[in-house]
Amino acid sequence: MSLTYDITIHDPVIVYTFNGKITTDEDYLDFERDVFDHLNQNYYRIVFNLTGLTHTNSSGIGFFMRTLTKSRIMGGDLVLTNIFGNVKKIFEIAKLTEVYTICENEAAGIEFFNTTK
Repeated sequence: MSLTYDITIHDPVIVYTFNGKITTDEDYLDFERDVFDHLNQNYYRIVFNLTGLTHTNSSGIGFFMRTLTKSRIMGGDLVLTNIFGNVKKIFEIAKLTEVYTICENEAAGIEFFNTTK
């Protein structure tokens, strides 16, 4: 199963909910185009709800980093929520938990932006 995602807009925050895995570039290319299209529409306050992400590797980490960088350049941020299992281990081993804002759940991720305008 490759990556699928749902989009929910809580203006000005956009939430992407992941389902599946990221193990190759092909798993996320359409998703990345969609995210960057939304960034260009000024949705640069982004929440990635990873509750359904079962696995990622360096391909996924690179995608997360590009999204984080572009959103911060535009004055926003990327918040990760609902990180579990193998995905959480990868973030901890790579010390990415020190780079990203990580919230326990989607509501907390949205609230992060409401309190840090």
